[in-house]
Amino acid sequence: MERNNSPYENFSDKELVEYYLFILTNIFSGKLSYVMFLETDYLEDIATKRGLYFTYKENIWLSSKNHPILITVSK
Repeated sequence: MERNNSPYENFSDKELVEYYLFILTNIFSGKLSYVMFLETDYLEDIATKRGLYFTYKENIWLSSKNHPILITVSK
């Protein structure tokens, strides 16, 4: 999925990861629909262009006080 002039292109690597986590957290908490996975795919594409690779895993063992998503960023 190719988009031009996206504000995400201007995000720092840290902001990209934080927004990725924000979207995933809200999808899994039910605040956002599963359609938003299209947005996470786009963020992954931007990261890949920068030489970063995002993966995530829903961590069902953590309490609600902890973050339920584990994100791995690799080069």
